[in-house]
Amino acid sequence: MGFATGLERRGAVYYWRKRLPDRLAERIGLTHVKLSLRTRDPQEARYLGACLNKMAAELLMSVLPEITREQLQSLFRKTFEQHRRKLALLADFARSERGFMPSQEIQEETATGWAYQHFSRKGLHASVDEDARDRFAKVGLSEEEIERVTATVDRMKASGEATPSASRLAEAITETGAEVTAATKAKAQPIYLRALAEALLKTDERYRHDPFDFDAEICALAPEAEGLSEAERGFRPASRTTSELRENGPARGDTSTPPSRPSPTPSMKTAAAHTGSVIAISTKLIEKKLADEVWDEKTARQARMIFDLFGRFLTEEAGVNDLAELRQHHLDAFEIFLRILHKTYGKSPKDRHRTIADLRKDSEQRPSTERGLSGATRNRHLTFIGQLLRRAKSAGVAIDPQLDLTELRARKNKRGRDDRPVPTRIQIETLFHQPVFTGCGDWDDMHQLGEHIFHRAAYFGPLLANYQGMRREEYCGLSADDIITDNGDHPYIHLCLNEFRRLKNPQSVRNLALHPELIRLSFLDYVDAIRKLGYRRLFPDLHSPSSHSLLGDRLYDELRPSFQTCGFTLHQSRHFFNNELKQMRVDAEFRADLMGHGGKTETTERYCNPADVVNQLEDLSKVPIVTAHLSPHAIRLVPWVEEKAIAPWSRAAKAKAKA
Repeated sequence: MGFATGLERRGAVYYWRKRLPDRLAERIGLTHVKLSLRTRDPQEARYLGACLNKMAAELLMSVLPEITREQLQSLFRKTFEQHRRKLALLADFARSERGFMPSQEIQEETATGWAYQHFSRKGLHASVDEDARDRFAKVGLSEEEIERVTATVDRMKASGEATPSASRLAEAITETGAEVTAATKAKAQPIYLRALAEALLKTDERYRHDPFDFDAEICALAPEAEGLSEAERGFRPASRTTSELRENGPARGDTSTPPSRPSPTPSMKTAAAHTGSVIAISTKLIEKKLADEVWDEKTARQARMIFDLFGRFLTEEAGVNDLAELRQHHLDAFEIFLRILHKTYGKSPKDRHRTIADLRKDSEQRPSTERGLSGATRNRHLTFIGQLLRRAKSAGVAIDPQLDLTELRARKNKRGRDDRPVPTRIQIETLFHQPVFTGCGDWDDMHQLGEHIFHRAAYFGPLLANYQGMRREEYCGLSADDIITDNGDHPYIHLCLNEFRRLKNPQSVRNLALHPELIRLSFLDYVDAIRKLGYRRLFPDLHSPSSHSLLGDRLYDELRPSFQTCGFTLHQSRHFFNNELKQMRVDAEFRADLMGHGGKTETTERYCNPADVVNQLEDLSKVPIVTAHLSPHAIRLVPWVEEKAIAPWSRAAKAKAKA
């Protein structure tokens, strides 16, 4: 292979390797770039290597297009004005919604604005470190506001919301007259993000100030009315950016009103001032758990939400600002409050900014079926509070030794296997005779009989649950790269942590041989189609950039009518998988490997490796085939997925439709 430079083989797979020019290598900190060609065929590897060598020569040997300072300034101004107008329109729409509260909108948009500014300065993968917290504190943000910004940064990173739209960024660059290249996009991206940040931080003009001077209009209609003072005639926009005014203060001689932000309530100031406050102790606890890699970001978000609710309850209902003042009757009162709190608490960002009295009133107005957190959810709250109290004690806070959460916890009155009964084979077969599998009306009419079959999460998700025994979030959050086809004789699913979802426990990391029935029903063809479109998510039809709900929740909502017809849920398919293998006398240890359960003994857990992929096929073949009536079809994706458009049911798409 001497004439195909840059090729090397690792195992059976060929790789392409290229040395970077010295100037570029010094700038990015890499001397070589290396790519897997994902082929074991030497002839195909030669061809791909030659193509990559040609592209590298064109890219690295030519002068890269630049974007000038003036063009960047033009990009900032245009993006700022466009986003400013868009936000003003959304604010007008929000005013017509039930329960509109300007203070909540201001808090959310302010936090998002500072988050975008942070990404502009530090990059899209930056976390809020101590330097960032110090900078936020210097510009006047309270500890509560810094926590809100931190949570927003974490949420935007996890959901991908921080990354600007590639098409919009390219369009903004093109409008300046510059050429769209990797280099110009790298330079323009922080400017683009800063423009979004500054537009978001202009909350006063959207929520606090009138669109124009109404008093002047009245004076024009009634000349006899007394004139108003200049200070009363409204807001005069500052010439500098909002965040610069916050960081540097008003310019000398500048008499314009600096942009304001919502002031923290007295209870927030009091709580933050105590070293034993819920805010202070919970911040230390979360930082420690994340640093020790005991918690992931999702667990940390759950903890923040629970600690925020607990802290506000103590402050507003009991006047307790320090955990040293906490008594048993306070814990009892909080547990009673959880029993009447509406079940959807936490799904709306606005919940964090409602008072406890407002939450109580809102809950009381709802039907009884929508009130009261479940026993498992209440127990989760109490578990986090227990960890909070232990962390406070270790920090030197004098915790009341009489505090006891044991009797507040909900008890189970039946065995775990009785919580969700195993569906019968008839029920499973009924599911796979539903229109979504046999032919439906359209992509958005999947429960009516028709001639169309769309390959999507609603089609392959139940198949993965039934034939692989995977958990709902495990398959809903798969990456396209998690499907391995070029390593060994049989394709398999590599279940691991990825950027789209977490896993339940360490045992959930596993390799699963792909069931032959999934291969027959064109699953691998679907994976190829998704990869060719450039998607990283295996099921992009579940994703909305404006939603942070579980991907499985979206799938459940889509399939709810079918499951109601069959009388079971998505998760119960996993029980069917386990039960069928058990009835076929598959050993519990091997079933645990397939399902991602931990071993029951030291021997099974520590000293045994999971079953090899090939060996798994023997056990998987014992799962009954309930889809023999289904025929494989040419891959047909949901139209908006194929067009790489935003989900039509997302908040952003609906706002665009209204506009």
